[in-house]
Amino acid sequence: MRNLLVLILLLTGLQLAAQGNVKFGITGGLLNADADVNLSVGDIIDIASIDAINNTGFYIGVISDIEVADSFHVQPELTYGSAGDLSFVYLPIMAKYYLIPNKLNVQLGPQFNFSSNLDDIKNTIQDIEGVLGSNTNIDDVLNTIGVEIGFGAGFDITENVSVQARYALEITDRYSGPLNNSLDIKGATLNVGLAYFF
Repeated sequence: MRNLLVLILLLTGLQLAAQGNVKFGITGGLLNADADVNLSVGDIIDIASIDAINNTGFYIGVISDIEVADSFHVQPELTYGSAGDLSFVYLPIMAKYYLIPNKLNVQLGPQFNFSSNLDDIKNTIQDIEGVLGSNTNIDDVLNTIGVEIGFGAGFDITENVSVQARYALEITDRYSGPLNNSLDIKGATLNVGLAYFF
């Protein structure tokens, strides 16, 4: 069943590309990664919010633009981002609606992220668990996959070059350890960059 779905998607993509409705390109720019650690009593009374991470770095990757209708496009991307000691692979799938045809668009959609290095977050969690006496193996309680909701805007400078800015807010919790009802880690990213379509 999964192979059939992949085949249908591939054939649909090839047909759209043959009709000239799909563009491929590269993208990159500035990335700001932010992670907050929130402490509460039984997930009811907030005790503290710690701004654990706020680092700036870069992202780079590949991008596609699929024209569904004149004003509506779908924009999947696959990018690598690094900020401080954090690094992620991002898979955003943005719905783009053009407010000004072929110029100004707004974007909204899910963004999946896969972490390859969360050392800064791990250090913060180890400090908190050490104080609270619930020391665990951090690698066992820190989730490496997250889901975010992203929104932003883009502007097509030419047919091949566009600029975009997007903010993504994590809707999943990175922490699944013994303090699960009292400790929660949520991340957010801001990226501003360019896309070049071939």
